[in-house]
Amino acid sequence: MIKPIFLFFFLIIISLFSFLYSGIKIDSFSFSNIFVSQFYIKIDKKLILDIDYIEYKSEKAKTSNSFEELKNSIELLPKVLNFFQKIKINKLKIDDNEFEIILNDEILYLDNKYINIASKIDKISNQVVFELYSLYLKDLDFLFDGKVKIDYFNEKLNYYGNFYYENLQSNINVEMNKKIAKFYLVSQPFKSLKFLKNFLHLDPIAESWMYDNVQGDIKIEGLYAEYDLENNHIIEDSISGRAQIKDAKIRFHNNVDVVNTKSLDISFYKDRLHFDLIEPMFKEKSLDGSFVTIHNLTSEKNGQVDVFLKTNSKLDKDILDILKAYDITLPITQKSGNTQASLLMKFPYEESKKMSTYGEFFLNDAQMRINDFEFESKNAEVILDDSLIKIKNSDFKYKDMINATLNLVLDTKTLKSQGDATIKSFLIKDENESFVEIKDKKTAIDLDFNNEVNISLKDLGTHIKVSDLIYVNINDLSKIYPYSKLLKDNSIKEGHIALQIKDEKNISFEALIKGMNLPIQKDERNIDSLEINGKIENGKTNISSKDGNIKIEIDDKLNIYLQNLDVILDNKKIEKGNLKQEIIINLFNTKLKMDADIYYLENAKISIKNSGIDFEADVKDLTLPIKKNNDKIEKLTLIGSIKDDITSIKTKNQDLVLELKNDSVSLYVDGYNLHYTSADSEKIEKIKYKKVDIKGKNSIILYNETNKLLADDFVVRIREDSKFISLDYKETSITFKESKDKKIDIFSNNVSDEFVNAILGKHIFNGGNLMFYASGYKNNLNGKFIIENSNVEGLTILNNLLLFIQTSPALINPLLAIPAVVGMATNSGFNLLAYNIIDGTIDFNYDKDAELLYIKKLITVGNGIDFDGSGIVDLKNFTIDSNIKLIFFKDYSKIVGMIPVVNYVLLGNNNRVETEVNLKGSLDNPEISTNLTKDTINIPMNIGKRIFNSPSMIFDFIRGIDTLEDEEIKKNQINKPLR
Repeated sequence: MIKPIFLFFFLIIISLFSFLYSGIKIDSFSFSNIFVSQFYIKIDKKLILDIDYIEYKSEKAKTSNSFEELKNSIELLPKVLNFFQKIKINKLKIDDNEFEIILNDEILYLDNKYINIASKIDKISNQVVFELYSLYLKDLDFLFDGKVKIDYFNEKLNYYGNFYYENLQSNINVEMNKKIAKFYLVSQPFKSLKFLKNFLHLDPIAESWMYDNVQGDIKIEGLYAEYDLENNHIIEDSISGRAQIKDAKIRFHNNVDVVNTKSLDISFYKDRLHFDLIEPMFKEKSLDGSFVTIHNLTSEKNGQVDVFLKTNSKLDKDILDILKAYDITLPITQKSGNTQASLLMKFPYEESKKMSTYGEFFLNDAQMRINDFEFESKNAEVILDDSLIKIKNSDFKYKDMINATLNLVLDTKTLKSQGDATIKSFLIKDENESFVEIKDKKTAIDLDFNNEVNISLKDLGTHIKVSDLIYVNINDLSKIYPYSKLLKDNSIKEGHIALQIKDEKNISFEALIKGMNLPIQKDERNIDSLEINGKIENGKTNISSKDGNIKIEIDDKLNIYLQNLDVILDNKKIEKGNLKQEIIINLFNTKLKMDADIYYLENAKISIKNSGIDFEADVKDLTLPIKKNNDKIEKLTLIGSIKDDITSIKTKNQDLVLELKNDSVSLYVDGYNLHYTSADSEKIEKIKYKKVDIKGKNSIILYNETNKLLADDFVVRIREDSKFISLDYKETSITFKESKDKKIDIFSNNVSDEFVNAILGKHIFNGGNLMFYASGYKNNLNGKFIIENSNVEGLTILNNLLLFIQTSPALINPLLAIPAVVGMATNSGFNLLAYNIIDGTIDFNYDKDAELLYIKKLITVGNGIDFDGSGIVDLKNFTIDSNIKLIFFKDYSKIVGMIPVVNYVLLGNNNRVETEVNLKGSLDNPEISTNLTKDTINIPMNIGKRIFNSPSMIFDFIRGIDTLEDEEIKKNQINKPLR
């Protein structure tokens, strides 16, 4: 078109080249089919052309669209740029197309009927680079900006920029040659794909999915297409792309509410358009996995829309309404549970082709309804193949009566079905317990859901009729025995039963049951058969035997009344956590056999719950090692419980409380005498409990019936690796500790004479204050015993020795008798029956392995005589070997001490008169020798025995060693264990 114009100008320029430097201006001229007005041309570096108006009438084919116009302009542009530095044409008319052209070294502006271009130009060698301000294809309403690179040598164009069309804005990449243009674009979000109607002709079904059924902001993530520049059309097979719609709303059918999605992923390839629904929700139901695919999108003959719905929800009205919109009717309604449903519906473009439907429904924990008949299905596979419903390997449960696996073919018109069933359970029960149950039995089954429901279990010979009542008749229980857990558990092998069931709350029955295994006895014989009748009404069950000895009432609790019977209760077999209700057992004149023990009960009430067992009972004929006010206890009213592996037993006034828990035991006593023997010590060592706690108040602990521990309060705490004992009586306080490393610490303070005399079983100390402490280990225990201002009474041999020593100065020298007599008169507290100890200490070491008690130091300050010595007591052989210094004549020493010469001659360096006594031999009768006289005193004086026996008796008590006297007492005792 424009070529002859430029050729014409070019010839003029050649002929008039010499005039061009000053410029040529012509008002108007014409030649051939060209008319020019206000023509001006000048040459600088290149030609400068300025024309107001040009009209050209072409004899060639006219340009028909913007793509063709753009192609022609691009082909001519490099030639123009080679010759012209600047071109300005205000109006260029070519046939029916008008142009405005501005061109210089930097700017190109072109406007005509089909295109409008405003661009910056940069020419490099054989390439021209455009910085497009805008490129508008008017007939297509396309707007471009960006960068264009034209390679004229390779006849190739590349474009990178933005593309705008209606509400579409995208980034675009174009590669173009003479024959084909390739497009790739990525868009910003926009509202609709309806603009494609201008370029694609589709079937109405496909168009509804492309443009109407989907709402939301669309974002093209990638679209590729090719345009045939020679034939001027899009190459449809080349189109492929991906798009996404955020928060899309999809309408599957005009009669169904929209489906909301997080996003809709769209893909197109080889004439296949696919909609993938991401997190779709339909009325708060998930349709995850659903999609729509349009096959052969542009083919009216082969086009087909596939709608695939998938959900994990119940088949309620919402889901069924979707199916109903497509004329798919299922006669089943799901009231609860979940269904994994997948349904594929195929809609051909051609009306002559029928829609096809195939669905798979997997039901879980579903409550279903067919007409007015309700049943449950834990698992079911339902196949919908157009109008036929097949049920495969499906659970079928009617109330609690029938639970089976079915394979059926359901005729939706007659509501009758036939097939086979594997009965998991055929059950007749009340609210809490089953009466009849058949398990794991395969049988042919017929079901009729019209009016009354009839279920026939052919292979079992059982007919169930559901009308106003449910009637079940089983004439021979032996036929269902292999399938009934209840019958097996109770060994009911024979009998018959007839039931009329209104509902679970209203059942009446009569039965003869034989071969039972009940935990009750009559006259030491097990009861194995019963003739019973019963009724269940409004949640209450009453069952009774004809002889009246057994009565059962079941309400919110299970009450069992037994009289004149023996009851066997195995605590290990009571599965408390599986109880459905509280069990209360009322016993009258009954023997309770529990584990290895037998309890004689006047009456008792035992409550068994999931939380544990509570009981209250009047128990008689008891044998316990305790007394109350010195009276033997043979009858007690006890209250107790067994909860969370904790057994608690207590009296009503809670003065006796026992608790057993796994590996621990605790005991609390108040005001009881506890009887304890050396034999009990061995039992304690072997006790199975790892933790023992004993607390007591106002109690007396009797050891071997003679030795008493008085206590206002005491605590005993025994662990695997430690022991602790604390005892308080009036002002007396004693603690015993044994640590993890077996170290022992014993401490006592303010020990009264009453407390010690009770331990010894004799009246030895009168008044004063005693203290004892020790530390170490069993085979190396060091300790000290302290006595202050206490009279030792009842030791006749000790008093005889004191009297003998007190009179001994007269035997040595009569001149010394006077001060001795004065001393006897002035030492208060001295008499023939008691020895007053003002201060006394005994330091000792105990070796358990060697069974030796080392008296490291014994010091007493008393009335007229003091002791200072040491020794060894053999506790295994009951012998003693000790040396004791007796310090006496203390008044005489005071007088003589005042005379210097006599002081040295008579008293020596120690300024006192003393003698040494040696005790050796048996503790019962040791040999005693002294340097007071040179003759051996062989009389049985038990001075050492009585002095050493006092601390040794305490150690005997701690070690559990009995004296000969104690052994004699034990022979006459009858010890009974504490239960």
